[in-house]
Amino acid sequence: SLMGSLYGVAGLAHAYDLLFGGSQLLVAAGAPPFESLPLQGQALAILWCLVGPLSFIKSRFGGNIADLGLILYGGVEIGGAFAIRSGYGAGELDPFVNAIVVQGIVGL
Repeated sequence: SLMGSLYGVAGLAHAYDLLFGGSQLLVAAGAPPFESLPLQGQALAILWCLVGPLSFIKSRFGGNIADLGLILYGGVEIGGAFAIRSGYGAGELDPFVNAIVVQGIVGL
């Protein structure tokens, strides 16, 4: 339940950053700002923002449904980080390694 809540807040914070904050997290990871991403990149960024609140909603059901919400968020985050690393390099930080580390910690 806690991680679902945190992912829900994270999704909203990421959406705010993409739309109003200059895409600071994407830029730090080595990608261009949201508005400069290709359409597929923008779609993946929007999906990343949406799975946070979805994970929050699923966490309220508990059990396997909650677990699936966390897995979905983690998968989208790792997939997006891999896409950034593959397309743009590592930037100030390696987004793929960081995403794996974060999701590994969540899985503990």
